[in-house]
Amino acid sequence: MTSDSPTPPADFRLFVQKIAMQGFYALGLIEVPGAPKQEKPNLEVAQAVIADLDLLKEKTAGNLGEGERLTLEKYVADLKLAYVQRSGGEDGGGS
Repeated sequence: MTSDSPTPPADFRLFVQKIAMQGFYALGLIEVPGAPKQEKPNLEVAQAVIADLDLLKEKTAGNLGEGERLTLEKYVADLKLAYVQRSGGEDGGGS
């Protein structure tokens, strides 16, 4: 981005999506151009991303619009389900 380009307004849902994509990548569910392909799920990283999103959910409770809240809850639920599926049902003692 050049210095004369306006900075786009912050978008909470896009912010949450960026974090969630790290979890989906760690689980090997998406590919990132230029990044190495995940040969096997990195469950530790995925679990850390889930914990981060859970923390964000807790800290923003009551302060989000309906769409923002639903987006955050959906990504957390999708990541948790994918984590359980990719880990063979072992949740590693997490949430």
